[in-house]
Amino acid sequence: MSAGSGSIDDLKKRILSRTSLESLAGESMALQKRSGRHVGLCPFHAEKTPSFHVFSDRFYCFGCKAKGDIIDFIRQTKGMAFIEALKYLTTKYGIEAPELESSRLNSADRQEEVNQIKLLMTAADEFRTNLKSPAGELAREYLAKRGFSAEQIEDFGFGLTPTEPWGLVRKLRAMGFQERDIKACSLGTTSEKTGRLYDFFRDNRLMIPIRDGQGRLVAFGGRALGDHPAKYINSRETKLFDKSSLLFGYDRARQTIRQKQRAFIVEGYMDVLQLWIHGFPEAAACMGTALTVRHLNTLKSASTTAYLLFDGDSAGQKASLVALEANLQVPEMKLKVIRLPEGKDPDEFVREKGTAGLETLVSQAVDLLDFAITARLKGAGQAQVPSLVGQEFIPWLARIGDRIQKGFILSRLAQISGLSQEMLEAELRVHLRHAAIGPGGMSLVPEKPQRAPGGTTSAGQNGLKPAPRAPVAPLERIDAELLGHLYFTVPGEFDVKELRHYIFHEARWDSVWTDLAEALFQHLDARVKPSDLPPENLTAGCSEVNVFIDKSRKRPAIFAIPNRRAAVDKILGDIRIRSMRKAIDSLRMQVAVAARSPESAAECRELLGSISELTIELKRLEAPSIP
Repeated sequence: MSAGSGSIDDLKKRILSRTSLESLAGESMALQKRSGRHVGLCPFHAEKTPSFHVFSDRFYCFGCKAKGDIIDFIRQTKGMAFIEALKYLTTKYGIEAPELESSRLNSADRQEEVNQIKLLMTAADEFRTNLKSPAGELAREYLAKRGFSAEQIEDFGFGLTPTEPWGLVRKLRAMGFQERDIKACSLGTTSEKTGRLYDFFRDNRLMIPIRDGQGRLVAFGGRALGDHPAKYINSRETKLFDKSSLLFGYDRARQTIRQKQRAFIVEGYMDVLQLWIHGFPEAAACMGTALTVRHLNTLKSASTTAYLLFDGDSAGQKASLVALEANLQVPEMKLKVIRLPEGKDPDEFVREKGTAGLETLVSQAVDLLDFAITARLKGAGQAQVPSLVGQEFIPWLARIGDRIQKGFILSRLAQISGLSQEMLEAELRVHLRHAAIGPGGMSLVPEKPQRAPGGTTSAGQNGLKPAPRAPVAPLERIDAELLGHLYFTVPGEFDVKELRHYIFHEARWDSVWTDLAEALFQHLDARVKPSDLPPENLTAGCSEVNVFIDKSRKRPAIFAIPNRRAAVDKILGDIRIRSMRKAIDSLRMQVAVAARSPESAAECRELLGSISELTIELKRLEAPSIP
């Protein structure tokens, strides 16, 4: 008899009734009792003052807002899936769990996942066996020359591909594995010429197992031992293997990253393994991709500080505005760059200079923003700098939506490049205007016709001016929702004084949106409901406003609420929180800049004091009424 979701719910209730979160959390973290509650340093983010509260059946962090029950605690601290967390707890506390024997683990998707992991583990055994055979002598010598002991070779799971290009596939099929499954987990590939299935990894490659955050084997990396143009190859992306979110070695490095409150991010798995054996177990690697937002969100659960180690011979090319762009979306992560000597990669450097050598470079690390600018401008002559900035940095800056971030980066770019900030801002405006111009120099954004004497428009008969205007900056989602409520407001429904003050004195909206807000307020003052008016009475020929009103009118249910005042107050509160977060992020970036100058100690203290005050106020605004 198979158990449905209800039986899993029953098991969860049994676990919660027979376990103690306080006791379990106390095994891995120091807890102190305050006002009847157990408090400690949060295991999910870096902090010096305890804000992690453990109650009898749940936890809540006032710093990072992590919350949940004992099952959530195990999942988040150990990186386990839901069913794995249930298994862990039932085994630890001796709780009978017949439901797990016939639960959704037997679903088609889960079974496919189980089959793939079994296949990968079988392949790993074959690779290891081949490495230990006479055919693996040269590979073993290579590893020994790279500094790996026999114990480390076994521990890291090194292997070697079979001699024949179809050797692994043939063994797997002989064991009863299906061809479609072999291909699905990237162990096999089909020849376009013959249609025959052969090994994905071949050509005398050293094999390294790749595990996900839960420690499950999900893919392989292969390093060519011979003269092959593709020195490194990884498994294709599969249902188990997503390169944009997986960090090689993170399953083993996570605990040390949390303890040391820092991570080293490198480009390859051999770099990671060398750092591990030389005393840096907090190292992990991107799997052939640039650092992504998903990578950063993974890292920040263990530490908000990470050091990027760039190869010395390619640092300028890999300064990566892409990584910086991801960092801007996860501003709580502090990314620093360690610049290795020319011609050295992390693997070579740490073998030559050892632990002390790398620690010296850590003390000289620079912020990612400064590195991204200086590395790209390095080697450029003074006459080349303006052109380089205009071609590479200005188009990149145009994609950044946050005005505070954009303004700060413009300021740093001006300081490092020697160009004036005013000139850079002007160049950015020109770029944005040109982006809105279509073929023949015609603006793609309709202009509001200007009346000329005699009743004709200065734009001519078609109402389009040959000179382009800057594109309208779109509203953020929360501001658009606020303007939508104003559009559907009934005269006298609530006091709009605070709303009016925010829009005209605090919000940094494009003039198109403030003009629309002013028109809405005027109609409300005249006791007219704006949404009852024909749309053309409000759009004034502006396409963006027209689109906004059209979208709003198609979603009346969102704005048809019983208490509009409460809804608007909630949005204004969320906007205050948003503004405070941005202010804190901006101050932190200013601290990072000021900290590099010994003469700026007083400025740093003042900035840190402001950050502390704002953080206290932010926590007050964000704190739930009932933790």
